[in-house]
Amino acid sequence: MSPLNRTRFGQVIVLACVGLASFVGAGQITNVIPDAARPLPLTAVRLMGGPLKHAQNLIGRYLLELEPDRMLAGYRLRTGLEPKAQPYGGWDSVKGKQLTGHIAGHYLSAVSLMYAATGDPRFKERADYLVKELKEVQDKRGTGYLGAITDNSGTDGAALFGQVAAGDIRSSSFDLNGMWSPWYTLHKTFAGLRDAYRYTGNRTALEIEIKFAEWADRILSKLDDAKIQKMLNTEFGGMNEVLADLYADTGDTRWVVLSHRFDHRAVIEPLKRGEDCLAGLHGNTQVPKLLGHIVRYAYTGDDTDGA
Repeated sequence: MSPLNRTRFGQVIVLACVGLASFVGAGQITNVIPDAARPLPLTAVRLMGGPLKHAQNLIGRYLLELEPDRMLAGYRLRTGLEPKAQPYGGWDSVKGKQLTGHIAGHYLSAVSLMYAATGDPRFKERADYLVKELKEVQDKRGTGYLGAITDNSGTDGAALFGQVAAGDIRSSSFDLNGMWSPWYTLHKTFAGLRDAYRYTGNRTALEIEIKFAEWADRILSKLDDAKIQKMLNTEFGGMNEVLADLYADTGDTRWVVLSHRFDHRAVIEPLKRGEDCLAGLHGNTQVPKLLGHIVRYAYTGDDTDGA
């Protein structure tokens, strides 16, 4: 097949999520804010024909053409395990400062959603395989960390996050201590694990996600608010949202507290005051921050999120 195209892959993920609805996994926490409307679960709807079914079939074929071992190569390489296939290139390259590992997270979400939408066991097999392989990587590290990123010199992300944990924070819009938007990249793995649990019922995915969150908690635990806010100047994806979802899936309030640590005040506080501070800012960076507040408000009813 042709090299993995990130734009095309992003379109596939969006289309795979058409009709995204309530998940099949039983969460510990339900919304405390009443829903104005509630979508049907993906498992309750089957496309039978027409353009949406045609699109779904095309997406399914494409997803099955992709090779999980190529997406996992960076994870294995950084952990000292032999890759099982040559890695994909581009932004998922294992060479230098890239977003290495984010495609595996996106893909895990996609096959999990496709399984819920179709019931086709091939997609669950893909999800289960990815979860199994990610568990091997996480177990090999022994810290809970689950990433494949490096800086341009090849220094592993785990060591660079050690600098962050020590309060040595060098941040700009898309660079944190020499890594390209690392929390943004790790968020995709978090989200893939969440979706594997929610849409395929894979309990191991939840266990991996919890260990990953415990690692994140340790990284941030000794940082004061000023250091955290400095770190958040770098794009961090939907970390506040996925941690709020982890609270919903486990009932563990640790994850609500950790979710709040990803509240970027420079953006959120002006919006709460009705001030438009978004001109000139990267939309893909800002929208996930707001989604995190929306999701957390639904779970907790906290007025500071609903403002």
